[in-house]
Amino acid sequence: MKFREIAVGLATLALSLHAALAAAQTRIITLGTVGGPLLSLERSQPANAVVVKDRVYLVDAGNGVGRQLLAAGLDVRKIDHIFITHNHDDHNADWGTIMGLAWSTGRRADIHVWGPAGTESMLDGFLQYFAPNARIRMADSKGLRKPQEMFKAHDIQRSGSVFKDELVTVTAVENCHFHPDPAGGTRSEDKSYAYRFQTPDKVVVFSGDTGKCEAMLELARGADLLVHEVVDLPSIKKKLQELPPLLAQGLYQHMVQDHTTAEDVGRLAQAAGVKEVVLTHLIPGRGEPDSLFIDAVRKFYQGPVHVARDLMSY
Repeated sequence: MKFREIAVGLATLALSLHAALAAAQTRIITLGTVGGPLLSLERSQPANAVVVKDRVYLVDAGNGVGRQLLAAGLDVRKIDHIFITHNHDDHNADWGTIMGLAWSTGRRADIHVWGPAGTESMLDGFLQYFAPNARIRMADSKGLRKPQEMFKAHDIQRSGSVFKDELVTVTAVENCHFHPDPAGGTRSEDKSYAYRFQTPDKVVVFSGDTGKCEAMLELARGADLLVHEVVDLPSIKKKLQELPPLLAQGLYQHMVQDHTTAEDVGRLAQAAGVKEVVLTHLIPGRGEPDSLFIDAVRKFYQGPVHVARDLMSY
């Protein structure tokens, strides 16, 4: 009798888990979790997959994202929409490659990329780069669609709703990563965006790269999951000692002004009433203990906090 009761209990638990998984339509997979253009053997460059039912949306596409999608069990040919937070190469380096690989391996439906001003011109450049490969493959396989007919780019002009289908509504808000420089460099048209995904069962917010930012408060309000960048300034300062002083000074100032400490992520999450926090785009992201970031967030935020690693799922 006791064995029968245990068996019935296990069966009931299995059914409950199956029902919970069926109800949970949204998964977030952190494909790449280190910040900056410096390559790492520990972590890949920034990229996240939003999986809703059987559809995959990509947020950022740093170097190597194609391999990371494969490692996560996701088919690159099934990605319809890519969202780029800003035009730094650790975030945008491989969205063209993703389109090209999908085309070369059999995809024939349109692929769209959404991002700040400059995204459309990047597609023009990629199509020029891709042209010899496309010409040769199309000679081998007659009747293929031309890449320039399939690949679609959209410059986001302003904060607000940027995309909607039957599964997700995507809202973009300009964050605080870029500051126009009258001496050159960053221009007024250079924008950096955070994204809010509303799915049938979740609200997920991706901060992109940003410093402390009032605009993030309303975007993150009530989110089920806040996926936010994080930096540890003391660790960064120590590593910058290896660089020439002038270069180190400029980089450190950028980290202070244009990125977010764990303490400030905690303040934002608490004020916005976020249900759960995932820290990603770690800088330095070179073996620091998770507690370094988590303890700092928990000074101000009482909810669950996770330090993402590549290929984690939430």
